[in-house]
Amino acid sequence: MVMMQGHGMGRGRRQGLRAGAVADRERAIDELVERAEREGGCTDRMFWTLHYDMELAPITSNARQLQEVGVELIPEDACRDDGALHRHLWEVIETLADLGIYLLRTDHLSDRELYRLLEGRILREPVRDLPPSAGVHEYIDLGVWAIPDAAKVVERDRLLPKPDRGMPPVFEAD
Repeated sequence: MVMMQGHGMGRGRRQGLRAGAVADRERAIDELVERAEREGGCTDRMFWTLHYDMELAPITSNARQLQEVGVELIPEDACRDDGALHRHLWEVIETLADLGIYLLRTDHLSDRELYRLLEGRILREPVRDLPPSAGVHEYIDLGVWAIPDAAKVVERDRLLPKPDRGMPPVFEAD
């Protein structure tokens, strides 16, 4: 179950709330490039962007990122109503997409099973704090939680948000 702080907060407003994190990331990358220029090192911005994103970006969790934009995760067992759980699950899915985080291969999980995995484990794992931008996307593949040839429980995957510039080639056929 998800609790939204600040009723009426639309998707565009949630996206803008991480603008400070985007600016901080850009500033840190600029400083790395400037230092490399002063020291006569590599000045390729892509190199320093990758270095920052993989080595220097602060550690957070997707749950904390959701919380920063006003979405609170509540334990799955606190929501007994399946309809309310379904609506809140989609709020989480859409907000994750706003943050550049996309789910893949979820059809083998019921809403409750998916939410339980996301809330209880996956969204609480440590990740680098990479704010949403044109070049930064995170993919969470739930197919690893399936037994081979798992049957579809729901038809959710075709409705999942996708990044504007396409999916990684390995997942486009899914």
